[in-house]
Amino acid sequence: MTNSYFKKYAALLGCVLLTGFFGNTALFAQQTIMLKDLSAFKPNNGTWQMAGDVSGDPNQDNFLKVSKGEAIIVNLPTKKNNGQDLISIEEFGDIDLELEVMVATHSNSGVYLMGQYEIQVLDSWTKLTAKPGDMGGVYERWDDSKPEGQKGYEGYAPRQNVARAPGIWQQLRVSFQAPRFNAQGEKTQNAKFLYIQLNGVTIHENLELFGPTRGSLMPNDIAKGPLRIQGDHGAVAFRNIEITRFDTPVPTLSDLKYETYKGFFNQEPDFSKIDVASVGIIKDIKDPIQTPTGQNLTRYMGNLNVPETGEYTFHFLVSSGTGQLTIDGKKVTGMGEEYQRANVSLTKGTVPVQILVSKTKDWSDTGLDLYVSGPGLREMPLSTSATRQQWMVDPILVDQQDVPMLRSFMDLPDGKRITHALSVSSPQQVHYSYDLSKGNLFQVWRGGFLDATPMWNDRGNGASVPLGVVVFIGNPEKNLQGIEFQSNNQNFDTQGYQTKNGGVEFLYDMQGIAFKDFIISRADGKGLDRTLSASGGTANKQYAIAEGADIKLIKDGLYWVTDKGFYIQVDPKSANKPVIQSSGDKQQLLVSLNSQIQYAILF
Repeated sequence: MTNSYFKKYAALLGCVLLTGFFGNTALFAQQTIMLKDLSAFKPNNGTWQMAGDVSGDPNQDNFLKVSKGEAIIVNLPTKKNNGQDLISIEEFGDIDLELEVMVATHSNSGVYLMGQYEIQVLDSWTKLTAKPGDMGGVYERWDDSKPEGQKGYEGYAPRQNVARAPGIWQQLRVSFQAPRFNAQGEKTQNAKFLYIQLNGVTIHENLELFGPTRGSLMPNDIAKGPLRIQGDHGAVAFRNIEITRFDTPVPTLSDLKYETYKGFFNQEPDFSKIDVASVGIIKDIKDPIQTPTGQNLTRYMGNLNVPETGEYTFHFLVSSGTGQLTIDGKKVTGMGEEYQRANVSLTKGTVPVQILVSKTKDWSDTGLDLYVSGPGLREMPLSTSATRQQWMVDPILVDQQDVPMLRSFMDLPDGKRITHALSVSSPQQVHYSYDLSKGNLFQVWRGGFLDATPMWNDRGNGASVPLGVVVFIGNPEKNLQGIEFQSNNQNFDTQGYQTKNGGVEFLYDMQGIAFKDFIISRADGKGLDRTLSASGGTANKQYAIAEGADIKLIKDGLYWVTDKGFYIQVDPKSANKPVIQSSGDKQQLLVSLNSQIQYAILF
């Protein structure tokens, strides 16, 4: 096996453990509940209501427009009624939380895990530097006895600001571990955010919480508590609130001992017929041991303590070698060199366990990764490999001040690869990628610029990856309407691009029409301004400036592409007004090519 092979499976296992790709949710659906409506929360005299649809306006403060229905939980406080917090009827400990939230312009809310630890919900659109009080931040703790300016402490800002525009649905994913207490009620372990993801970007990871944040329901840590949503600060909407419980105690290994054997082993030997090189007792399977030089086999033996009866899933990988897992005398994996997964039915109690780790290459360092999951149990480590960290490559990030534009491959959500992509940065942390082979602005994002590790590490694959939250605008084969379309870009001819007046102008000919496509980041950081000029054969031609499953007119000149999460804004006084037109299962926003096209993409 090659080093790249090891990297492949180490990366795979890392992905499995971080994202729960193999998923307790699918296997143990009984652990997941949906908070669909207000019946899941305690009654209050606040300003919460149910709605069928909700929309906002990035240019109107604290405003959400609602329609009748039962799909969305909405808070619309007024001057007479500031509103109250929503507090769930059920209480929770360890959970994964997923929800979608829409924040009105300049509005404010918060999501409290266990009613104690607040993740801030705020309109943080366009902020270059995020603080603990911004969207996705973990709010400060508070001490009134301290001097002014020092009362707040232990707040945690997001790694970067990846908040979307107000009135756009945003996705929040949280993996939370509750504090631990002994039989006497004394806290033995602090609460922890294993990760917080906002709009698909990890903004916190392994964040320990030393106590409740400001405004908690209780002054001290507790074992279980409700989900609490702040309701007295502004207009906000929530939907698809999903909670996965993890209440099952973690199985543990005990009474561990080991034996080592010199030589090459690709299957389990008859141990009575071979010589032992060394033996010992260890407290933890991760403890270092002395093994023979060169090829060798380590045999771990001990007990697996099962806290509850059920079906457990074991994730098993021996890096730079082969391995085998045996539980209660049954081989649950083969003597394999790849990642292995095994579902095992176990009864509460203690069963014997044997783990074989075979070093098959003289030059390699073996490592053991063994994780367990189950009903109400997220993937937890029984052993993690130090050698796996050696394969992790430091990311090669593109400094936009040194490299403001970069040519690379770019992979799309549907798996397609754009081979002629140009990515352009801006000081406002608003970036975009352009397909030079089609004349398409196909994605925009805010936050960091690019991760070029896939392209520049080792031999590379030519691709770079946006660092922030990406909005996929689309990359259609056909933008022009009103002509017979020629496939395969037969009539597309790029004329290059040039920097101009702080932006970039792209020049190309398509279907006999000469285009000048000027794109510049807005000074207010809200998105991009685009000016499209066409000459020659433009009569009765239209150009699609947006495409999506659903396009809504918010007000004159403002359109919301709901499924993709961005706005198109045109001058409401413009004579060249867009038209929403259905095309199959999609809608397009079309404008005439008879005059210059000017619009903004806000996201």
